[in-house]
Amino acid sequence: MAELLISKPTKGYPEAHVDLRTLLLAQKTELIGELTRATANQFNNIMMAITSYAELEMKNASPSQRRSLEHVLSNAGRATALVQKLLAISRKPVASHQPLDLNNVITGISNLLEQLTGEHFAVVYELSPSMPLVNADATEIEQVVLSLTLNARNAMAKGGKLTIRTTLVDLNKESMGEIERPGEYVMLSIDDTGSKRAAEEPVASPDQDARINLSLAAVRGIVKNSGGYVRIDSEPEKGSSFNIYFPALKQAAREDSQRSSRPTVPGARTVLVVEDDDAVRIPTSEFLKMEGFKVLQARTGDEAIHVVEQNRSRLDILITDIVMPKMTGHQVAEQLIRLHPDLKVLYMSGDTDEAPPSRGTGPSKNAMLRKPFRLETLTERIQELLGE
Repeated sequence: MAELLISKPTKGYPEAHVDLRTLLLAQKTELIGELTRATANQFNNIMMAITSYAELEMKNASPSQRRSLEHVLSNAGRATALVQKLLAISRKPVASHQPLDLNNVITGISNLLEQLTGEHFAVVYELSPSMPLVNADATEIEQVVLSLTLNARNAMAKGGKLTIRTTLVDLNKESMGEIERPGEYVMLSIDDTGSKRAAEEPVASPDQDARINLSLAAVRGIVKNSGGYVRIDSEPEKGSSFNIYFPALKQAAREDSQRSSRPTVPGARTVLVVEDDDAVRIPTSEFLKMEGFKVLQARTGDEAIHVVEQNRSRLDILITDIVMPKMTGHQVAEQLIRLHPDLKVLYMSGDTDEAPPSRGTGPSKNAMLRKPFRLETLTERIQELLGE
């Protein structure tokens, strides 16, 4: 393939070699990334509007209407998850660790796993019921499972069986060696029947070998950040077993999470919702009113400051989009905190790369919600911020 090179000597400089095709490709890739990010942001706002209005309608819907609305919410969730997976391939989102059910994460990507492996491979799921929750990022866990599934497929050149298993185990120093936190762990196992040793033996090309090493390094990094461990067992002609251990959250934490699915937040609280998209701001505000809050609204940062100055009453919570015209959500928060030093801030964003700024010494001073989110999740996060 021909390359366009500039190798003409320049006065005062050594001979310059510029690969124009590489430069143009890099610029094109960067542009596509920015367009994808902007499009995803708009998509998340649209899905937020769809799910919010559906949730509002469910409050007074008949049983048959509720079933239809639940289908709307379910399909909206699938569309959102698909977009997040596409973004995760090209851009690293900000990790958001929270209590997760590994079984739910795996079943949520089961169709994608089966498409990835193809018709020559059997995917078997052995998921133990009623597993404890783990503290991890759902997108990162999906990345781990997809990476190891791809490695297993490459190790089974002529087809085979891939088994994905979850179980509860008790780890100690005798079973795991130098383990910092002995106790109960949720084990995620991905086993293949390949003839190649995907974790150790050379593969078809150095490029493939490098990709496997990089993917395994990424897996180890993700698991380590979640406080877990990785163990790889491999035997020639018998396949490989990737065992990943995540610390199990206490059963009480699981029960508390289930009981608090609809937390009760005391009334007499004033909330300001700042969002330039009416389709997001209006249903969010209506929901908060139904939950017993006094709600103020603003489309822009300037309008938000004016509303607060005119209201003169105590402002408890600011819920603001981050990306807005003229003033960002961060700038709005900074100005309103001067008027209300104890103000709690809940940022909203459809951009997976955005992260809220740290403020003060208390971790509950601010928080982040990724669009689209369920309105029920909004009250949970508000409760956390208020410490109630």
